[in-house]
Amino acid sequence: MTANPAAPTTTGPNPLCEVGRTHPRDRHRMRPLDGYEGVWFCSRHEIFAQVVAAETAGGLERGDPFTMHSGLSGLVVRLGDDRPGGVLLYYRAADA
Repeated sequence: MTANPAAPTTTGPNPLCEVGRTHPRDRHRMRPLDGYEGVWFCSRHEIFAQVVAAETAGGLERGDPFTMHSGLSGLVVRLGDDRPGGVLLYYRAADA
């Protein structure tokens, strides 16, 4: 799967970090990634998030390969909440 660089940019507030969603004591928000519109990054956990089309997200599961915003190989971490334009997808670099 590949990232869609033409995705809408009005995707709502910065998402919670995927780790923080499941560990309340580590609850924090991701920050926008410089140079990539509509992509967020958590420097604590090296996780990225991006809104993808619902059809794309429907075919992805944890551990599936995913081409990151930068064109490098990544792995799906989990699907997040619905956002304008699609579903929030958490992913990380395949070599991380």
